[in-house]
Amino acid sequence: MVTGKINSNTVDAQEAITELVGVEASGLSNQSVNFGSSNVPSVLAGQTLSNQLMSDVSKVVACVLTQANKFPELANAIEERDMDAARRWN
Repeated sequence: MVTGKINSNTVDAQEAITELVGVEASGLSNQSVNFGSSNVPSVLAGQTLSNQLMSDVSKVVACVLTQANKFPELANAIEERDMDAARRWN
């Protein structure tokens, strides 16, 4: 993944989120870990934590993707602003 400044270029913005678009984690919230009939407290705590994390990861991925989808729109607005500024210099 390329890192750097946000450019006023819609192509660069779209390329920046391309890798994120294919990430699908919504199914994680419906899955759970089951360690069987263990009664070891640390195993049970690990099971509970794992199940909470799967749900939380799903929510974080959805949030990141929502924010990432704003980059092309932001880049388009910046690109238009830059073109207006450039026309004023002519």
